Amino acid sequence: MRVILDELDRNIMHHLCSGIYSYNDLAKICNVTRGTVYRRVNKLENMHVISRKIMGIPDYTKLDLSAICIGMDVAHENMEKVIELLKRQPSVKFLFKTYGTHNVILIMIGDKGEEGQTIYDLREKLENLKINSFDVSIGFSWEKIDFAPC
Repeated sequence: MRVILDELDRNIMHHLCSGIYSYNDLAKICNVTRGTVYRRVNKLENMHVISRKIMGIPDYTKLDLSAICIGMDVAHENMEKVIELLKRQPSVKFLFKTYGTHNVILIMIGDKGEEGQTIYDLREKLENLKINSFDVSIGFSWEKIDFAPC
């Protein structure tokens, strides 16, 4: 079921998805009362449109870690097995089922200088599942992270 949001809901959600704001901050930004923001945020949460969490986004390079992006073409009959295996890997931080050249895309984190071993370990875990292609990009930088849908 598609949820239709009005301008105020979209504005509140945009700011919630792009940083950490107090209800007072959101009220000032949106030109409404704190109570209005509180009720709207609760409504969005009750409708399961948002989930309130506090989250930090680390700079992996400062922690001597590398981000590794992998695109795979997984045989249809093994898709769910591959997804479940990848969900259990602590090093996998983002996991997407997609359509196109790759039907699975993931971003995993490994120690800087150990990227090859990290990739090898993952390939070994996937060895008995039919993976038609396995493409890797290493050492990219995060240029934008924005979870706001509007």
